Formats: sequence, structure tokens, C-alpha cells
Amino acid sequence: MSTANLIRLVALAMIWGTSFMLMRIASPVFGPFLTTFGRASLGALAIYLFARSRGIEFEWKKNSKVYLIIGLGNTAVPFSLFAWSALHVPSAYMATMNSLAPIFTAVFGFIMLGEGLSWTRIGAFMMGLFGVAVLVGIGPIDVTPWVIAGVLAGMGAAVCYGFAATYTRMYAKEIPALATATGSQFAAALALLPFAAPSIPHAFSHGTAQALLAVGILGVVCTGIAYAMFFQLISTEGASKAVTVTFLIPATASIWAAIFLGEAITHGIVIGIAIVLCATAISLGLIKIPGLSRKAA
Repeated sequence: MSTANLIRLVALAMIWGTSFMLMRIASPVFGPFLTTFGRASLGALAIYLFARSRGIEFEWKKNSKVYLIIGLGNTAVPFSLFAWSALHVPSAYMATMNSLAPIFTAVFGFIMLGEGLSWTRIGAFMMGLFGVAVLVGIGPIDVTPWVIAGVLAGMGAAVCYGFAATYTRMYAKEIPALATATGSQFAAALALLPFAAPSIPHAFSHGTAQALLAVGILGVVCTGIAYAMFFQLISTEGASKAVTVTFLIPATASIWAAIFLGEAITHGIVIGIAIVLCATAISLGLIKIPGLSRKAA
């Protein structure tokens, strides 16, 4: 990887790492749906302006169904789940759940594309779940039903990402990546509007400058600018290298949250994150385990 792209990778991890902290700030004020609607709307506008500057054609009518399904699976549902999770669990927990996305992508590759699952990937899946259990069990907060629900919501978001990634491979191969990113963000914003609308009066009366700034950064920087950076990495370095940003996000999320929200970084967090990231690396083939590469299904 070139030095310039390595810098982009680290910058992207730092940007996406802030998103969990920002949701912890915005969601209690605006609620999960309005927070996500604001993020998707601002992100859509930012990506649209960037894509138009590159001369991208969107073919809205032809690609509307693809945009909608990817928008729901990659933005509307997972962003809402994380925004709700932010009400109950620390940023490090959410970032760790996010790291499970490549593992669930492999599972959906098996379900939707008929790709074989090796014993290595099955083991990685089980290891990832064990890492989550360790994180929750010895993490810095008490295990309550709401904490468990918040963790499950984060895992649900990772499941959505896995589905969306596989669906994109199946049906969006002929659509420019930036067009897919833009169209899906607009579709997500439209889908979220009915759920976000009831919270708008509350936002006007109880919104704070800090929460508004958090939503603005989530939309323009963490979604719009970050997506543009990510697709540029994919185009120059390939998807397999670009996806390694996954390994940096839990650390950056934990650091940002510790600095600005005072969230503790404990041994439980470090151990849980390490186990999940090892599982993800195994699933991506970055760590080889001799004798376990044969197909299980």
C-alpha cells in the first residue's frame, strides 16, 4: 500500500471511529431515527456533490430498487440499530460489533451465493461470538438486559452490513460505486423520514448545539467524506486491503470516547476487541490456520 493510501486508511479509521462517540452524543437528544435521518440526509448530499464533480451518472429510475435495498441494508437499518445501541452501551462495544461485518458477509456469501464455508470461517464465526461474550462479560459496565439488547442491536447492524455487501456484489456490479453510495443514501433518508418526523418538534425544543454538531459531523464527515475516501481506497488498492480499516476502528473509537466522553478502556475491552479482530482476520484469510481451509458446506 502506498504511503498516501496508508495515510488515507488511518484517517478513515479515525473518522469512522468518531461515529460511535458522536451517536452517543446525538441519540439521547434526538432519538435514534432522527439522528440516523440527519446523518443519511447530510451524507447523501455530500456524496452527491462529490459524485457529480466526478461526472457520475445515477440512472435513478433504472437502479431505484437496488438503491432502496442497499440503502435499507447498508444505512437505514444498521445506522438506526447503532444509534439505538448508543443509548445503552459504550462506543467500544459498538465498534467491536461493527468489526463482525466481514464474518457475516462470509455467512451471507454462503446463503445467497452458494459460496462454500470452510471450517476456518466457521471457527472464526464462533470465535467472534466468543469475543463478544468476553467483552460483555468482563467489560467496564454491568451486564443488564438493556446492555445485552444494545449489544444484540450492534450485532444486528453487522448482520445488515453482511447482507448489503453480498447483495451489492449480486446486483450492483454494473453500477458505479459512487452512484450506488449516493443513491442508497438518498433511499435511506427517504425510508427514514416517516420514522424521524415525529421527533422533529422535540428536536427544535430540546436540541443542543453539541448534538446538532454531532449529527452534522456524522453526516458530512463520517458518511459523505468517509465513503468517498473508502471508495477511492477500493479503486486504488482493492477491496481486500481497504477492508482492513475494520481492524483500526475499535481502537480509534475507544480512544475518542475515552478522550471526549470519559469512557474507560479496561482489560475486558482490550481482550474482547482482540478476540473479535483475530476472528475477523481469520475470516478474511489474513491469518492462515493449516488444515482448516477445506470446505465444510
